[in-house]
Amino acid sequence: MAKVFTQEEREKIKGQVVELVRQSGRETLRQLEAKTGATRYLMSVLARELVASGDVYSSGYGLFPSEQARKDWQNARKKLSRAKVKKPAVVDPDLIWSLPDGEIRRYDSRLNIICRECRKARRSRLLLTSSCNVPFEPF
Repeated sequence: MAKVFTQEEREKIKGQVVELVRQSGRETLRQLEAKTGATRYLMSVLARELVASGDVYSSGYGLFPSEQARKDWQNARKKLSRAKVKKPAVVDPDLIWSLPDGEIRRYDSRLNIICRECRKARRSRLLLTSSCNVPFEPF
């Protein structure tokens, strides 16, 4: 059975909730449950009371100190997600380089080119001949 909180304890928990939200900038109801020890139902009731009094702002993402804090948090998330998407592919110049005669030294998956050394390797020849239906000819 759930613990029954007195009005004084409820006010104390409300103060803790407001303080935690202001410190971290954002708290979910589950995080607040874990930190204060209150039940999920009590936390939702207290959150509604705090929102009605204007101490915190509630959205689908949790409790925020203000509406502007929620907007700032969402914009920061958008910027982070854009930064991850726009991250350019960095190609190491030493990874792929060609000799004056045009031979490619290392494998480039984008060009699907295999260097002469690799092509002459026994395993590579077995693989290439099996995929082309050409009989394998050992040297």
